[in-house]
Amino acid sequence: MINYELFIALRYLRARRRQAALSVITGIAIAGITLGVAALIIAQGLVKGFRSDVQEKILQGTSHINLLREDNGGIENYRELIGRLSLIPGIKSASATMYNPALLSIGDRQEQSVIKGIDTIIPDEIEDLRQTMIEGDLTQILSQSTPPEEETQNTADAIILGRHLAEILGLKINDKLVAISAQTRLTPAGLQARPRYTTFRVAGFFSTGLYEYDSRWAYVSLAAAQRQLGSGNMAGVIQFKVNDIDNVAEMSRKLLKEAGAGFMTTTWQELNRPLFAALQLQHRLVIVFFGLLIAIAALNIITTLTMTVIEKNRDIAILRAQGATPQSIRKIFMLQGLVIGIIGSSAGLALGMTLSRLANHYQWISIPAEIYSVSHITLKLSSIDCAGITGFAVLICLLATLIPSRTASRISPVEALRYE
Repeated sequence: MINYELFIALRYLRARRRQAALSVITGIAIAGITLGVAALIIAQGLVKGFRSDVQEKILQGTSHINLLREDNGGIENYRELIGRLSLIPGIKSASATMYNPALLSIGDRQEQSVIKGIDTIIPDEIEDLRQTMIEGDLTQILSQSTPPEEETQNTADAIILGRHLAEILGLKINDKLVAISAQTRLTPAGLQARPRYTTFRVAGFFSTGLYEYDSRWAYVSLAAAQRQLGSGNMAGVIQFKVNDIDNVAEMSRKLLKEAGAGFMTTTWQELNRPLFAALQLQHRLVIVFFGLLIAIAALNIITTLTMTVIEKNRDIAILRAQGATPQSIRKIFMLQGLVIGIIGSSAGLALGMTLSRLANHYQWISIPAEIYSVSHITLKLSSIDCAGITGFAVLICLLATLIPSRTASRISPVEALRYE
């Protein structure tokens, strides 16, 4: 059975015609809470979705942990080392690779790129690249697994380029290009660098959705990368994927302990720390900004309840004269504000979730890929986030009732009814 405090609170919310101004202010208060909650839900989903999309694209194109020599030299016994380190619990896959900065040239067009050599005998490496292929095939790269010291480059090795990189250079399948890289050698005068020219034939194009990769990266077989640098059968980096991407620091320590002296590691978190730190700061600013909007909207509740106290001064005095305690009077107005908060928060939750789903379905939020690395944002909502935002809004509304309800509870029935 409904208690009389809640009954009276609901009656006060249903203002009569002569209380039209009060009804309008109540509607404005509910609308303000609704829009504030909806905006905060959408903003939360936007920030989390952007972070998730960027992280997914980054992990799609890079490893979780890289192991390399401290002196940046080549790793000669990489096959044996991979076999030993792959036995560490938590390691999902391991493969050798090389990263070769190069200037790609065709005709009068040139563009800087990073050529990555992939180990064609590792299934995970091939599958990751296959999933991003948009044109061409991997057959030619898969056939180039012969160690470099056993094969001379009589024909051009195959190369697979990012979609935007290919567009910049105007390349098509089977076109040939030249990669110009620096090769260092020790001479009596010290280390000297000289350009090394390698011809590649375009075998396909890939697209990760991350502009930074699609406009700069290219893939060749590990053997082709070794031939390009003339490094012999050595790897520059051993890359690892782990089961728990948030536990890469601990896994790095285990890898270094097992690998022995002379090695160092880098993780995906370290390489992208500035980016994710900026996203975290952005997230906090968004929460504070839209949280303040909800707080400002809650000020309308103070106005609504204050006007109700003034309008219902005589009614409050009668209730007090009939035995209602100050606590009951305070409860009436707190319940009135709480109902406004619940209605506004519930409507805001429904509006925010509906708009978020529509935005995801129709891809409303498109952004320049060359600036933000992703072409559109998928809003990510969780039950915990939605419940937290709704609860926060209701709490703010409840706090907004403290001053008006305290004023109402202090009304003296004698003073209020003296001239009635």
